[in-house]
Amino acid sequence: MPLQPENYPAKSPLISSELEGQLQPLLDKLAAPVTLVCVLDEGDKSGEMAAFVNHIAGLSPQLSCKFLSVGEDPAADEVLDASMLPATGVYAGETFGRMVFHGVPGGKEITGFAGALLNAGNAAKPLDKPTMKDIGKIKKPVNIQVCVSLACHHCAQLVMSAQRVAWENPLVTAHMIDANLYPELVKQYQIQRVPLTVLNGDKTVPGGKTMAELTTLLAKL
Repeated sequence: MPLQPENYPAKSPLISSELEGQLQPLLDKLAAPVTLVCVLDEGDKSGEMAAFVNHIAGLSPQLSCKFLSVGEDPAADEVLDASMLPATGVYAGETFGRMVFHGVPGGKEITGFAGALLNAGNAAKPLDKPTMKDIGKIKKPVNIQVCVSLACHHCAQLVMSAQRVAWENPLVTAHMIDANLYPELVKQYQIQRVPLTVLNGDKTVPGGKTMAELTTLLAKL
């Protein structure tokens, strides 16, 4: 059965009135429709994500949300990577923006989540020409997985950089992954500290990266 927004709480305890006040001026800048597509299961984290998305979507007329169960939309399962739930993709209207969140982006990652919305809503600050040129040097498909902790400042900055690159370059997809939710992933990549970036499922890169460092790394793949 399709999942419906009304089946979940309209408000999230993760979004305080103070945080609403911080987010509202950013969301007021959205200049185009943005859709949050969530693939969910029956777990508690999926319920938390649904409430979080419902709450965020209620803060702007440009925002809407769509909830899916696994198998309901195979194309969404594939691009959002439904092997790690909850998975939430940011779409520019109906077009996949290549920015995905696995887990509830609370803590420091709320900044990254807001950044993804601004990207898809045509409201992000333009990048300078040298940075755009560097992003354009990425000529091969890249799937970026940034494994994070929600309390990590360097993680949030790296997620924002990775997702901006993904938004600007159609060859790139960027996933934020709350490492605490996926012990199998921690074991697979032997994650001892975050951020840890996984490129195309095999190359691991520890530590934070500036935008310039990230684009240089991706261009060399």
